Amino acid sequence: MKKLLFILAILLLNVTLLFSQGFTTKSKKAIEYYNLSKQAFTKSEKIEYLNNAIKKDNKFVEAYWELSSIYLGMDEISKAIEILETLEESNLEFTDETKCHLANCYYYNGEYEKAISKINEVTDETLQKYKSLELERYNYALELKNHPVPFHPQNLTAINTPYDDYFPSITADGMMFSTTVLVPQYDYVGNERFQEDLYVSFWKGDHWTESRPMPEPMNTPGNEGSQSFSADGRYMFFVQCNNPNNIGSCDIYYSIKKGNEWSYPMNLGEPANSSYWESNPVMSPTGDVIYFTTNRPGGLGDRDIWSVQVKINANGTLTTYNAQPLGAPINTDKSEFAPFIHADNETMYFSSNGHKGMGGNDIFISKKDKSGKWSEPINIGYPINTHGNESGFVVNGKGDKAYFASNKIEKNDKKLEIYEIDLPQNLRPNPIKPKFGRVYDANTKKPLQTKIEIFDQTTSSKYFESISDKKNGTFSALLPEKGNFGLNIEMKGYLYYTVAIDNTNDSIIVALQPMTSGSSVKLDNLYFDYDSDVILKTSYAEIERLSKFLKKNLNVNIEIVGHTDNQGKADYNMKLSERRANALMNALIKKGIDPRRLSAKGMGSTQPIDTSNTPEGHAKNRRVEIIVK
Repeated sequence: MKKLLFILAILLLNVTLLFSQGFTTKSKKAIEYYNLSKQAFTKSEKIEYLNNAIKKDNKFVEAYWELSSIYLGMDEISKAIEILETLEESNLEFTDETKCHLANCYYYNGEYEKAISKINEVTDETLQKYKSLELERYNYALELKNHPVPFHPQNLTAINTPYDDYFPSITADGMMFSTTVLVPQYDYVGNERFQEDLYVSFWKGDHWTESRPMPEPMNTPGNEGSQSFSADGRYMFFVQCNNPNNIGSCDIYYSIKKGNEWSYPMNLGEPANSSYWESNPVMSPTGDVIYFTTNRPGGLGDRDIWSVQVKINANGTLTTYNAQPLGAPINTDKSEFAPFIHADNETMYFSSNGHKGMGGNDIFISKKDKSGKWSEPINIGYPINTHGNESGFVVNGKGDKAYFASNKIEKNDKKLEIYEIDLPQNLRPNPIKPKFGRVYDANTKKPLQTKIEIFDQTTSSKYFESISDKKNGTFSALLPEKGNFGLNIEMKGYLYYTVAIDNTNDSIIVALQPMTSGSSVKLDNLYFDYDSDVILKTSYAEIERLSKFLKKNLNVNIEIVGHTDNQGKADYNMKLSERRANALMNALIKKGIDPRRLSAKGMGSTQPIDTSNTPEGHAKNRRVEIIVK
């Protein structure tokens, strides 16, 4: 964070003349010390040389400038201000460039009124454009401060360790919480160094368990951090730096949950990773996109948020392709990082020092429309954002709680700790609804690992993709409260399975039928116009999936059987069921399925599967099934 502030400070200094016409001192010794500061490797050495230069000539303006810039880069803004104010009070050469510099320091210190007052003293015509832009920034920050959002942070004492805790992450079901922790390590002679490790805590009834380090292979003697979980909790993503297997300096890794254990971490590979630096991975709730931060070429600024497409393979491993920057309006010519995509798949929170904010890195929110375009980012406001640096902002599945790290909330804070807040209504994502399921063999009852696909029945587009747990067959998904969704499962050796997701039931139990003669499945996502054999557009995705299944399994022949409820005359119902069965058969033939592999018949109302006395029962009895021949 401090590096970002330093870079920004330098960028701002570049708009000034920086006394390019020579020094304001004639003292050779003072200039010697000044030049030595430029050559020094450490900030402490630079500071010592510059202080010596000022001692030799207390009117050495450039030395004051350089010293203040170093303190600004160290995030010791008050010292930078003290130096510049000393320069101003000494009646030395206090140019409009210096006033700009001091105003900027006030801004980074949260003293917005002083920043506005000081920048208004600038009269140099060549600096008027810069002045106008800075005034806009300062006034915006003051406006945020004067209109605070509700803010009552709670320290998560069970999760926080004795060390720096940051980059919080929480599973969408709210049951597991993880942090990056900067822990001390000691070599064989007792020398102390620090490294990042992954810690985890679990929700037990009404409290979080004490945070503990994750065991190997998640944690290693190297650095692991910036972790996140997929919406269903099946995948964990994190970053490893300086690993000999890395493509670049820091690479994205992932692990697959199997029961209560995690698989050995795997490098996500190219193009997600590159020869440059990658961090802050987060998977979309649909399971087909990973967002991350990188400094690779092709972006707009120092660091940018990128996306990469993801394919989930049959064994659960991931393949990535088509990496590209998000571009404007998310990315700017400065730094955007630490994205978080909520389970609603429409709301993104991220950190930036390129959008208008309060001084350092602020948290912003953006919404994605139906075309996939992101809205202009909005600053989430003060005091969530401050003149310091805010990052690592995540929101729970319900959308009512947010979590972040800070060292500025409580008195005498000396380390970063994780806090929880009630998220203001206008900053909340769209409500979602959790679904939990299990897949097993219908005959043996053994759990099965298979790919899970949930699709939007309205648009026929895939909404979510993941895999069921290898050990227990479980899976979960978070779906928007509004919408109609269907579930599709294909597994080698098993009959095609599809079902409409019941919005009134949180559980989905899937009993896959082994593909043997006589096995059958009901097509829940096949819809007809009322009292008609005309297939509705909402069924096209179902027909497409069924045709693909048949093309993959060329040895499978099926019989399509239509059923109706018992309302109306029996002979009419029989003919209607036949027409509907034939309609599906003809649709499959148009998709390229050999007609010799298909047959169709109607059973009318002769084989009900539910009561015939209720509307719900009638709806279940109206169906189309496929039977393996």
